[in-house]
Amino acid sequence: MSSNVTTEAAGGVLWRPSHGGAGVDVALVHRPKYDDWSLPKGKLDPDEHPLLGALREIAEETGARAVPGRPLGETRYAKDGVPKRVRYWAMRCAGGEFVPSTEVDQVMWLPPREARMHLVADRDRPILDDFLRDHRQTRACVVVRHASAGDRDTWTGEDADRPLDDLGREQAQSLAEILLAYQVTRAYSADVLRCLDTLGPFATRAQITIDSEPLVSETGFAANRRAAVARVLEIVTAPHPSVICTQRGALPDLVVEVCRQLGGRTPRLEPVRKGALVVLHVTVGAEPELVAAERLPPPAPAQRRAA
Repeated sequence: MSSNVTTEAAGGVLWRPSHGGAGVDVALVHRPKYDDWSLPKGKLDPDEHPLLGALREIAEETGARAVPGRPLGETRYAKDGVPKRVRYWAMRCAGGEFVPSTEVDQVMWLPPREARMHLVADRDRPILDDFLRDHRQTRACVVVRHASAGDRDTWTGEDADRPLDDLGREQAQSLAEILLAYQVTRAYSADVLRCLDTLGPFATRAQITIDSEPLVSETGFAANRRAAVARVLEIVTAPHPSVICTQRGALPDLVVEVCRQLGGRTPRLEPVRKGALVVLHVTVGAEPELVAAERLPPPAPAQRRAA
């Protein structure tokens, strides 16, 4: 009997600079159950965000702490008659130690072209090929729409003072995990309470302050689009990972114009759900270059994931 349910999984190309400094090495894991070598990956937990699931699987299979980079696409195939989708990201190794398990008993670090020969041709190889196309290190600028804040029509106060609702507060807690994974060190928010509160839990955990940016609010953007785009360009190209929290009326046009000026492709943005993210991946170096822009779904509330 066929199933309409797709098994969701995630993983990545875990990489580190080679010892000589002239290139990179990538990690392959050996799975004794299948006696094969593969990229680290695995099935998502219920309601688990795909990016966080990829990081968890890499940590479980290789022992590595990883910092996510640009997206590397996905593979689709049937396993035991059930459709399966696996999403991948470039993942920079930031330390950790491998401990063998019954699921993975070996990790092998190899130059990418040598590693390619060990992988299943129609599954992992295309992902590694995408990584080889551009394996420069990147940093992230995360643009996020504020979390759930109830219905504007039922709020009797000033709209700028409308707070997050219960769902929004849970989303904000979960968003912190994603921003910490990207090692964000700068936070900017529209001067709107629900935007500031969306970044609040992350700022507390990261021990950083949130800078108010009126230009990225709906009203600020509408009043001076050119200045708003220029400010976001300044943030995106600055030498540190960052997050900008804005509103539905500003986010799509801001991102599209920034991507256009940086010469990058823009992901499909509409509709922008509350808590949804657009991640701009910019090269690390003197002349930052936008290499990818991806749209990520809102994280599920922590309480629902724990249920």
